[in-house]
Amino acid sequence: MSLSRKGYKTINHKDVQYRWLLRNRGGINEASIYAQAAIGGRELIAQLPRVINVDLITAAIDFALAHGWSPNEAGETMRCRSRRGVFEVLEVPVK
Repeated sequence: MSLSRKGYKTINHKDVQYRWLLRNRGGINEASIYAQAAIGGRELIAQLPRVINVDLITAAIDFALAHGWSPNEAGETMRCRSRRGVFEVLEVPVK
């Protein structure tokens, strides 16, 4: 099943296209990030500060990839958070 494209923005980072959508849930900004071509791939949810630019999205992608996020494979959603410019994993996905 493919995801809706409504509201998502596209970013090209290191020759891979990602879709991302920014939401505010309970006063916390969350970016939902997917690989553009992946069907049934893993989602990345990054909690971000109030002021957001595209560099934070790419930093979240780099952090997640370095910590085991594989956007083209099925699996658990990975969650991370930016705190004072440094990302940290919120939940370790079970493999």
